[in-house]
Amino acid sequence: MALHLYLINRGVLITPFHNMTLCSPHTTGADVSVLLTTLDAALATLLALPGARQ
Repeated sequence: MALHLYLINRGVLITPFHNMTLCSPHTTGADVSVLLTTLDAALATLLALPGARQ
């Protein structure tokens, strides 16, 4: 849930039920870059929390 909230608060939406990213024919390379950059930041932030790796 934390991952979804982190992403949606930054304008990136992935389906909460299946953790899928859906791309339309209008998805650009820049859109994919935003997703990957935001996802990387989310994971780094969440994994830095105390006890996250236990």
